Amino acid sequence: MAEKKEYRIKVQGQFVPVTEEVYLTYYRMKRRELHLEEKDARHGVFYYSALDTKEINGEDAIPDLTSPHVEDIVMDKLLAEKLHKCLAELTKEEQELIFTLFFQNKSEHQVSRETGIAQKTIHNRKVRILARLKKLMEI
Repeated sequence: MAEKKEYRIKVQGQFVPVTEEVYLTYYRMKRRELHLEEKDARHGVFYYSALDTKEINGEDAIPDLTSPHVEDIVMDKLLAEKLHKCLAELTKEEQELIFTLFFQNKSEHQVSRETGIAQKTIHNRKVRILARLKKLMEI
């Protein structure tokens, strides 16, 4: 009678007996993995994991283009603080108009209907206030 062939695969440095089905599946998977690596090499695919060292992960070298730069965050904060100070220098009526138009997102027409002031007057006031704010911001 023919001897039954033993199938083994290497797991963590030791050979482990497995069934023929597991053995064939494992080596097909290994061959497929090798094929994909060869294909990547032919097409010039580069993996950041190739940059891994004991100290750093190669993926840490990838710049994050989606998050804002620290400099931009600081500049935005400084500009917001300055705008806050400049808004405080406006009269109460001017502050209310800017708050209504820009912070409550109401249109000039809506403000005109609510206050009974002509839309053109609202517009002219807004332009004048924004020009004043611009000058204050430049100082």
